[in-house]
Amino acid sequence: MSSKKGGKSKFLSEDLNELLNESQFLKDSVSNKKITKRQKNDVTEEESLAKLIGQYQANSKKKKLDVNVEACKESRQKILDVMNNQLETRKEKSNNLLKNLSEVMVQLEVDCNAMKDNEKKLEHLTGAVVKCMQQATTAHRQKLKVLKDIHASFKKQCEEMEMDHKTETDKLAEELEDDIKKLQEKLISETKRSGWENLRRTIFHAMQNDF
Repeated sequence: MSSKKGGKSKFLSEDLNELLNESQFLKDSVSNKKITKRQKNDVTEEESLAKLIGQYQANSKKKKLDVNVEACKESRQKILDVMNNQLETRKEKSNNLLKNLSEVMVQLEVDCNAMKDNEKKLEHLTGAVVKCMQQATTAHRQKLKVLKDIHASFKKQCEEMEMDHKTETDKLAEELEDDIKKLQEKLISETKRSGWENLRRTIFHAMQNDF
């Protein structure tokens, strides 16, 4: 990439030097014929031409840079908005699932306490009935323990996933910022190169119209 830019800038420099040498030759040829008559007019026309070229280049560069930078900023903001919406959606779903699991655990706690009360009331009944209730209570306790473990594990995974997503979003934002800076540098380089080409053409046309 750098070799291509160097070759183009060298070629542009050689063309500009040739153009300036050619214009100097034409100027010397004419000035030899009309030294005293055209001297003041040439100076005034060159100053006006340089001023017009400078204004044109400044306005063109500013307009192109403003348009391209604004487009890049809008694209970056749209991408970030989409990712933030996705994060909010995942967070909302995770919260709903955690809420549902919490409600199930509360209900299981209530059931477990109720079964303990029933166990006390039925202690006077036959051993088979008591044993059956004990087994049911044990099974519910095991289910409750499993659900608590699942709840804790899922909550931890959700927190880790949220942190990972936030890290990825921040990283993407930095990469987009770097891409925008690179694009700005590329646009500035292209604007300068096109400015030199327009300057060469403008001077060449001005010299042709003048002479």
